[in-house]
Amino acid sequence: MNHNDLCLAGALRDLSRRYFAPQADMAAAPAPVPNAYLGVWRRSLLETAGLCDTHSHVFWLQTPRWHADLRLPAGRPDFSGVHSLAECSDAQLAWLARQQGFSGVTQIDGERCTWHRQMDFQPANGSRDIGRMVFDGERLIETGLEADYLETWERLPPSRGGTAALELVMEAGEQPARPAWLLVAGACFMYVQGRPYSLPDAPDLPHLIARMRPSHAQLLDWLNVEISFGYRMGPNPWRIEHSTLPFREETFLTRPGAIRRLGYQIAVEGSRERRWRILDWSLGAAL
Repeated sequence: MNHNDLCLAGALRDLSRRYFAPQADMAAAPAPVPNAYLGVWRRSLLETAGLCDTHSHVFWLQTPRWHADLRLPAGRPDFSGVHSLAECSDAQLAWLARQQGFSGVTQIDGERCTWHRQMDFQPANGSRDIGRMVFDGERLIETGLEADYLETWERLPPSRGGTAALELVMEAGEQPARPAWLLVAGACFMYVQGRPYSLPDAPDLPHLIARMRPSHAQLLDWLNVEISFGYRMGPNPWRIEHSTLPFREETFLTRPGAIRRLGYQIAVEGSRERRWRILDWSLGAAL
C-alpha cells in the first residue's frame, strides 16, 4: 500500500467505529428506516406553546440510515454583497447564531423516531430529539415526545428516487480538517460541513455567546458550519439554494457526474482529490 492508501484505510476504520457503533441511548446499531421516510421533507408548520411558524425555511433529508436537517429562521437580514463571515455585521452574525441544523443517524421504532445527532449547529443542551410520526400520504405529522411541539412536513416530489449518504474521508491526500457529509435523495442534495470540535453545553448558541464572550475570531469559527440544500438535477445542477452560510447560495457544490462510485466502500470526486466513504447508496454509478 502507498501512503494515501494507508491513510484511507485508517480513516475508514475510525469512521466505522465512530458512526456504526451503537450510540449511548441505542440498544444496537441503526437498521434502515422504512421506505416511507425516504426523501426530502419541507416543514410547512411548527406549533409550540405560544408559537405558530409557517415562514421558516426547514428541510429534512432522509436516506435509509442518515439524515440532514436545515432550519433557517424567518426574517433573515440582507446579505447582499457579503462574501464571507468576516464581512458580516454584528446584527448579521447574531441572526446566523439563531440558525439550526444537524446530521446523524435515524432510528425508527414503530411510530417513534429518534434523530441521533453526530453534528449539530447548536450546542448540546441535554435534550433528546424524539417524535411520534404519523403519515398521511405525502404529508407527515410529527409530535414531540420529550418536548411540546407539533410539526407538519410535506415531501418534495423531486426527492423521490435513489438515495446516497457519503462521509468525506480524504482531501488532497490528507484527512479533512472538518467533518463533512453529502446526502442525496432523488434530485435533491444536502451538504454538511461541521466543526472539528464540540461546543460547550448551553441552552443554545446565543446563550453560549453571551456567557463565554468569545473573541471575534472565535465567534466566526463557531459560526463556520455549512448546511446547504439544493438540487443536483434540472437547469442548474448542484446549485445551492439555501444555506447556513448565505454567501454559499447560488454557488455550485460540484458538477454532474463528478462523484463516482469506486467499489463497495468508496466514491471519488474529480481526479481522486476527494474520497468519500459510502454510508448509503441506491443510485447508479455516479452522482
